[in-house]
Amino acid sequence: MGKEILGSPEFVSSSAIREYCENARRLFHPLYHELHVSAEELEVALRYVKTADPKFGGMDSRVRSKLVARQLKQAAAAIEVASKSSVGAYMAFLKHYSPEVQESRQKNRARRFEFDE
Repeated sequence: MGKEILGSPEFVSSSAIREYCENARRLFHPLYHELHVSAEELEVALRYVKTADPKFGGMDSRVRSKLVARQLKQAAAAIEVASKSSVGAYMAFLKHYSPEVQESRQKNRARRFEFDE
C-alpha cells in the first residue's frame, strides 16, 4: 500500500485520533486559501479578454469569467467543508466518548483502546 498523505490511520488512542484530524486540517487549510485566491485571479485575468462579439460591450467576458472561476470557488468551498469536518470528527469523538475519557483519567486500567487525553 502507498504512503498515506495524512499519515497512517492507526486509531488506537484518543491522541491518535486527534493527531489524524489535525493533520487533515493542516493539509486542507492552505489548499483552501490557494484555491480561493486562484479563483479570484482567474476571474480577473479572464475578465479582460477581448470578446469576438463586440455587441455586448465586454459584458459577456465578465459573465464568462465568473462562470469559469466559479468551478475553482466551488472546489475551495468543498475543501473548506473537509477542513471543518476533520475538526468536527474529533469534537464528535470527544462528545460521544467523554464518559470513557473521564473514566480512563480516573482509573489507570489497561484497555485495548487507550483514552490518553
